[in-house]
Order: sequence, then structure tokens, then C-alpha cells
Amino acid sequence: MYPLTVLGVMILVLGIYQIVWLGIWTLKSDLYACAGAPMWAKKAIALARHQTGFSGLTILESIELCFSRMEDCLTRRVPAMRFMAQISTLLGFLGTVTGMVRVFNTVAKLGTVTPADLAGGIHEALFTTVYGLILAIIAWGLTYCIEALSRRHLRHLELLVINELEKTTQNSIPGVVDAPKPEK
Repeated sequence: MYPLTVLGVMILVLGIYQIVWLGIWTLKSDLYACAGAPMWAKKAIALARHQTGFSGLTILESIELCFSRMEDCLTRRVPAMRFMAQISTLLGFLGTVTGMVRVFNTVAKLGTVTPADLAGGIHEALFTTVYGLILAIIAWGLTYCIEALSRRHLRHLELLVINELEKTTQNSIPGVVDAPKPEK
């Protein structure tokens, strides 16, 4: 029971911490969840603005590398959260087995038993299973929220980079002017 409680606290702390920081970054982008994410975002925008890539890479490969690094920063807690979801389920099932062993041990010692004699072991078996499954559901839910917020940031960055590429392309091609807007 104690290992499940410790695991539950870790799941909540890590998950809520990451979600709060991703939310803060949404509201105020100079505060961020990962020290590298804003740096990679700025590099991607600068690469698009200056139409240059990293040494030995094309501009698109360079921008994709920036996106990849940023995604690593934003989702760095996801593997740990998934691992904790799996472990909480396994610990819950371990509690089921130990509870049933306790029940059978009681039967072996007493021979004839009453339901009250078995209740402790059955309670342990069922409670740890439920506890582990609830923790797993919470961990998977927090993981989904972290990934959704991270994808949102990446989509926003992609739009910024595309806008920069379009601005640079229009400014660098002689004779290209914006198409006139239709009158209403």
C-alpha cells in the first residue's frame, strides 16, 4: 500500500508540475517548462527569417531539428509518467496476489474459517487493485494533457515559422506583390 501511495504522489507532482509550466508558457512565453524549448523556438524562427540552415543541413532539415529538440523538451516527463502508470497497475496486481496469499494462509492455519477471518486479505486484494488502476488512469490522463499542450505549442511554432518563410520568400522574389483583395 505504501509503495502505491508514494507512486501516486510522484504521478501527481510530476504531472501537475509539467502541466502548470506548459500553461504558464502558454500565457507568458518568456517563462517556460524546459530551458531549451524557447531557445529552439527562437532558432527555428531565426533560421526561417534568414533562410539559412545549420552547417551541412538544409533549412528544412534545420527547422525540423529545432522542432524535434523543442518537442523533446516539452514532453520530457511523458516516458516517466507512462512508466509510473504501468508500475502502479503492476503494484495493484501484486497487492491482489499478496492479499489472496494472506487469505489462503489464514485458511491453512485455521482450517475452518469465518468470513470475518478472510475479510482482511480480501480487502487488501481488492483495494490495492482498485488503487493501482486509479493511479494508472490518472497518470495516463496527465500524460495525455502534457502531450496535447506540447502539440499545441509545436503547432503555434510551425505557424510562426511558416509565416516567416512566406515573408522572406515574398520579399526575396523580385516583382512579387501581394494579390489585390477582392472588393466586397
